[in-house]
Amino acid sequence: MQTIKIEIEDDIFEDLKDSGINIQKKVKEFLYSLSDDGYPSIGTKEAKRRVKEAVERYENQTGSYSELNDNFWDRLEEKVINL
Repeated sequence: MQTIKIEIEDDIFEDLKDSGINIQKKVKEFLYSLSDDGYPSIGTKEAKRRVKEAVERYENQTGSYSELNDNFWDRLEEKVINL
């Protein structure tokens, strides 16, 4: 494991600390978001095509979907953080 030194203005740090935000967790989430997921980026045209196809699958009920319940977002967040 590596250590990263981050310099932040005292007033900003105090505001974050006072707000109850878990600073280390938020920084870790941000750093994970910076890493390359291995998928090539796509253009607007391709993105629109994919969304259109996804909507059609949903409307025609030909896709498979995860159940959205009270624990869904908590499980998803935990999975992403623990990548």
